[in-house]
Amino acid sequence: MGMVQKREAVSMKKVNNYFPHDFNARNDLKLKKVNMQLGLQGIGLYWCIIEYLYENGGYLTLDEDLDLLAYELRIEKELILNLIENFDLFKKQKNRFYSPSVLTRLETINEKSNINRQNVLKRWQKEREKSDTDDIPLNYDSNTTVSQTNYYIKEKKIKENKRNINNDLTTTDNTIYSFIEENFGRLLSGIEVEKINNWISEYNTDILKYAITIAVMNQKKTFAYVEGILKNWKGKGLKTLEEIKEDSISGVYSKKSSGSNSKDEETELFDYNWLEDSE
Repeated sequence: MGMVQKREAVSMKKVNNYFPHDFNARNDLKLKKVNMQLGLQGIGLYWCIIEYLYENGGYLTLDEDLDLLAYELRIEKELILNLIENFDLFKKQKNRFYSPSVLTRLETINEKSNINRQNVLKRWQKEREKSDTDDIPLNYDSNTTVSQTNYYIKEKKIKENKRNINNDLTTTDNTIYSFIEENFGRLLSGIEVEKINNWISEYNTDILKYAITIAVMNQKKTFAYVEGILKNWKGKGLKTLEEIKEDSISGVYSKKSSGSNSKDEETELFDYNWLEDSE
């Protein structure tokens, strides 16, 4: 996967999209050499490449990615190759290159993210289990009325349903979390993990992934947008992925049957704002 596709998974609107920048980095001997030979243009190019590496998991290709990088920065590709190959700042691996320091720091970030995620899941699970420990009488005496008995049975079923949901959450693998992180191009916060947990308790994983995919396709990689998509489907009474896809297909054909086959119409359908749809 080249940078063209991978950068679609990057959202720069989140405050946790940052990387450590040593305040005395300009004093590094290698960067001093860059400054001597390439000037501040070379220094600026170096930090742009570092940003691109962080955005793309630590690796970039030497062909497609560099072509796109040269185009976006409006700079000669030869200058980028010069910086990569002649200053010992990057390492090459077949048809791609990387920065060892970026890989090391990305590994640290991912480790911290996984620890935070597990802590949030444990805390959330603990709170759910605590809410399920309310005492429900198991033995009824002769003074227990029929209505009381029915109430206790109903409460017991509610508690059992909650436990089933909790069991599903604890046995569900982390693919949905990884799927969102990969497509949104960033690590999840604790609040977002709890939001995902709430989604899991209400929606099928396939439906969640489909909603995430739509958000990415429309370049609206926010939890609010995904929430809007899910509420839209719920408001229409769509409960399975098959029903959702069938509804989407019927919407496309309905649009085409209006007699317009222009590119503008297709773009409007693709960029449909789910948050403005009435429930």
